[in-house]
Amino acid sequence: MEREIQKFMIKHPIIEDAQAITDLVSLCDIEDIGEPDITLSDVLDMWNSIQIDTDAWIALSATNEIIGYGFVEVTGANRMDTCVFVHPQFKNQGIGSLLLTKVEERAHALAKGREGGQKLMNQISFTNHSARKLVEDRGYQFSRLYERMKIELEEEPGQYQLPEGMTLRPFQPEQDEETLFSIYDETFQDAWGYTKKDFSTWISQKKGDGYDPSLWFIVWKDSKPAGFLMSRMQDDGLFIDLLGVRREYRKHGIGKALLLHTFGSAYQQNQKTILLYVDSDSLTNANRLYQQVGMRPHSQTAVYMKELVV
Repeated sequence: MEREIQKFMIKHPIIEDAQAITDLVSLCDIEDIGEPDITLSDVLDMWNSIQIDTDAWIALSATNEIIGYGFVEVTGANRMDTCVFVHPQFKNQGIGSLLLTKVEERAHALAKGREGGQKLMNQISFTNHSARKLVEDRGYQFSRLYERMKIELEEEPGQYQLPEGMTLRPFQPEQDEETLFSIYDETFQDAWGYTKKDFSTWISQKKGDGYDPSLWFIVWKDSKPAGFLMSRMQDDGLFIDLLGVRREYRKHGIGKALLLHTFGSAYQQNQKTILLYVDSDSLTNANRLYQQVGMRPHSQTAVYMKELVV
């Protein structure tokens, strides 16, 4: 049953609000998919990429309870991303609509002076029908469906044998950063929603609280990088952030080798849960690869897009 409130206030969060925001988003996740899909480190990592005093907002109830949260992040030369969350017991009171207005106003301000068409992507749980209707009514168009995939390891996986001349090695800090970025930039041009990023911004975003180079790996063909995987340990499991293989080296088992090696690293650290997100319509059939190594769809996220007219 929804609680009635007389008023709510919108303001920017401060760092001390991070745990309360994590708790709020967890409540939304539980309602949508049955379990939390966020940790405190996720929130802090996100805040490493945005200015919370201009690009994030919270809604406070009359008793100062955080009942809403939203943010906007510049994620590429022509793209921004946003998510808005409203406490399950405070829905249908205009909180989500007001937060989305704040997001869009800020996105338009950020878009001014930027070249090319600017797009705002809004990510919503597929089962959250009221939120999907809200953005549809505001002119967003459905663009993509992402699957959250998961595996619970019951035993340590075996390694996949790479073709002759290929080796899998751990990422070397202060040595492999630019190599890693060059592989990412090349391989993710095939991904939907790709926009060009500069090296310094990209690597700084990947060095948040979850940064752990022991969970990053590169496959080499002789002296040339062929593929990479970046993951991080979270409270709810090991999350695979990025996986890419250069076009000329695809269909050689590189992706499978990287996944199984990462699974083994997680298992040795007593982490049995592996998670990732994948585009349901991936041009490289990535979801089929993940199914081959035992991962299964767990929930879905709808991505809506809006062109920013500046």
